[in-house]
Amino acid sequence: MAEESESAGGEGHPQEHLPGPSFWPVLLALGVAMSLIGVITKLVVVIVGLVIVVVALGGWIRDARREYRELS
Repeated sequence: MAEESESAGGEGHPQEHLPGPSFWPVLLALGVAMSLIGVITKLVVVIVGLVIVVVALGGWIRDARREYRELS
């Protein structure tokens, strides 16, 4: 068992990377919730929620790509 923990950080293994904090997941959740509430209430709320979802997904993907390029 001790050998596994020593070799996990050794040569030949990629270093683990954790992404930094981001507000995109929270904004995405807000957009999804707003869209679902809009299904019950009004079409306008659904549309606004979907716009928020698209913006949040685009921003999150853009940030992830930028971070991936920095790691390469």
